Amino acid sequence: MTDYYKRAQKTFDTEINALVQLRDRLDHQFDDVVEKILTLNGRIVFIGIGKSGIIGDKISASFSSIGIPSFSIDAGVAYHGDLGRVAKDDLAIFISNSGETQEVIQTMLALQNIHHDKLVMVAMTGNPTSTLAKNVQFVLNIGNAKEADVTGMAPTTSTTATLVLGDALLVALEEALGFSKEKFALYHPGGSIGKMLLQRIKHVMHQKIPYVHEDTPINDVIYRISDYGIGITLVKSNNDEVIGIVTDGDIRKKFLGISGVKGSVAKDYMTYGFISVNENDRNRDAWRKMANHNISNLVVLNDIGTVVGIVTIHDVLE
Repeated sequence: MTDYYKRAQKTFDTEINALVQLRDRLDHQFDDVVEKILTLNGRIVFIGIGKSGIIGDKISASFSSIGIPSFSIDAGVAYHGDLGRVAKDDLAIFISNSGETQEVIQTMLALQNIHHDKLVMVAMTGNPTSTLAKNVQFVLNIGNAKEADVTGMAPTTSTTATLVLGDALLVALEEALGFSKEKFALYHPGGSIGKMLLQRIKHVMHQKIPYVHEDTPINDVIYRISDYGIGITLVKSNNDEVIGIVTDGDIRKKFLGISGVKGSVAKDYMTYGFISVNENDRNRDAWRKMANHNISNLVVLNDIGTVVGIVTIHDVLE
């Protein structure tokens, strides 16, 4: 039987070694590129072809996700109108491991001609003495490490190094810009990140609240929890004050320990008091409180302390 995992481990070793070398190779050229981006009036344009173009797409998408205007161009189709997308106030990052990729070189020369050398250009390349590197202002050297595939030719190590270098730029820019989870959510309002960080509890809570009284028979308590489908019911005293909760977990834990189950009532299973959040708190606040108390639901109060809903862990995450 062939131990393919051993070959996989060698792939990891090859690429990890290349990344360590790339890390140690970083110098002030990296700082200069970061500073140039921070003072940029235009956008960042990634230009590559093939696998390098795909890596450029990913890095560009990451930059956009933190609010830095960015897009990518396929150097192979640049002559069919895409050159017009690049303005003189932009910063162009050309990706070519060899630094001699014909389409990338042609695109670089064409943009220099269009913008009369006013366009800031950066090369991500494994060859700092290449044609590409010699014709741009900044060079980020990804190194010339051996590709990890069996032929030593397929883009593997080089694309990984380029991708990680792009991530390093992203993180450096995040730190320089004081980026935060809240800012990140502004650019992801429709996803789970945005829901967690931006939405308020009143937007996701259950407003139809199940209630029982402390002397409600356990059969009716179970039916009430089942009817509302959120795994919990609030418990009121005889004067209609909310005094606690019963969850389906409470019933499972205590059921066998209570003698005379048929005659038991809500107060035999309830937890006196409850943990609450304000309806205007963020979903993340509810999630943190549930995590800290190892529970899966919270009672929601308004600003005057009235119970207005129940929120579950699924409500704030999904």
